[in-house]
Amino acid sequence: MEEQPKLPDLNTPPRPQLDHGGPVTDANGNLLVLGFKSVDAGHETTQPLGHSSAQTAPQQPVRALILTGFGINCEEEFAAAYKLAGAEPTIVHLNQVLHGHVSIHDYDILNFPGGFSFGDDLGSGVVLANKLRYRKNAEGRTLLDDIKKFIANGKFVMGICNGFQVLVKLGLLPNLSGNVTPEVTLTHNASGRYEDRWVRLKVNPESNSPFLKGIDTLEVPVRHGEGRLIIKGEETLAEIEAQALNCLAYTDFDGSPTDVYPHNPNGADLNCAGLTDTTGQVFGLMPHPEAFLSLYNHPDWARRKRLNPSISEEGDGLRLFRNIVEHIRGPHPPAPSPVGRGSQTAPAETSIAGSVFTTTPQKWEALKEYARDMRKQPTPAEERLWEELRGQKLDVKFRRQHAIDAYIVDFVTIPDKLIVEVDGDVHAEVGQAEYDAGRTHALQELGYQLLRFTNDEVLTQTEKVLATIQRHLDQTNQTERLRSNS
Repeated sequence: MEEQPKLPDLNTPPRPQLDHGGPVTDANGNLLVLGFKSVDAGHETTQPLGHSSAQTAPQQPVRALILTGFGINCEEEFAAAYKLAGAEPTIVHLNQVLHGHVSIHDYDILNFPGGFSFGDDLGSGVVLANKLRYRKNAEGRTLLDDIKKFIANGKFVMGICNGFQVLVKLGLLPNLSGNVTPEVTLTHNASGRYEDRWVRLKVNPESNSPFLKGIDTLEVPVRHGEGRLIIKGEETLAEIEAQALNCLAYTDFDGSPTDVYPHNPNGADLNCAGLTDTTGQVFGLMPHPEAFLSLYNHPDWARRKRLNPSISEEGDGLRLFRNIVEHIRGPHPPAPSPVGRGSQTAPAETSIAGSVFTTTPQKWEALKEYARDMRKQPTPAEERLWEELRGQKLDVKFRRQHAIDAYIVDFVTIPDKLIVEVDGDVHAEVGQAEYDAGRTHALQELGYQLLRFTNDEVLTQTEKVLATIQRHLDQTNQTERLRSNS
């Protein structure tokens, strides 16, 4: 009779196949985190994942902890996404965390991948959520206790598909009350079937999540049977909308949020594909951004490549991972403009406080030539937006191509500290992203808010652009009134 494989006890952590048990360290005493790809006997690996001194860059890497085990099966795609985004991913079996061999506090972001945890036998994510909520370690803490501390320390949590379901069942999303109790749920798709298709998503422009910063739309695949978000109670629904926690919406072919199948594959309330908590640090979504890291992941890549040979070879999903990695790394210092326009390196002795409202005469001498040229030769989008902003049409005075510190900004209302930028073709040039990030950081340090719109948004969605600007102006005025009354 063929010998049956010996399966490990699911209540004990997997162990490396060595002569000794417990954590493995190198010659310097540093922990080597061991990756376990399966609970099936013989499939374990004792090769350390991440934290290799040979891979460590001079800059402290962003460390992403990715949980696996118990039916989770998207950990490798998750790790590939972080690696492409410049982070250091580490895959560990959940038991290694539960038994104290690995601490989540050694990492910057905790990740719950997709899969079928515990076979979804009692509902998607339910069993795993209960394991995190109730199972205590030797110190008497649950992993949920550690996750709450992790978030309180300013770190980030991300869950995709089954991972999103776990975060919802735990009460980490949307967590309106702050008590980490379930407030919404995810249940069977309205279609009554498992959905495996590509969908288009729209980012809520009011969302405060760093995962979604600067992203307007995404195209990614879904593959789930229980992705329908149910929000019980008008008060809860209204609060989620008011705080823009419904950060992603399923859209139809023209980009409008929809409840029509199959554009909305599961019939979710608010057409919601993803949620954040009130801090923006916890983010979950049903679709799979980690499955669209390259153009060639898309089934229509060949036709798209023929129609546009210069199309980016990165997939939409990679942008989420780049966003959070860049956010954790922190803001870039201002970098020189790769096109040599609209900026000048500020003298070292320049103080921020002295440059809040305008620029110095010395800087203006270097900048005015560019500013005047930009005013005389505006892009169609800049000209269109200026027609809508000039003459105090929004009840505030906007200046055009105005110098703030060492930079020329497209439009600014100085009393309201709001800058509006129209990102033209130059922003797609090589090296421009680093400059844009540094420029944004410098202007924010001066106390300004920045709104960015693409040429296409200004030309085809003018009313929507103006409504967004007006909302920010109203929020600024409301904040000032509260300060005056306090």
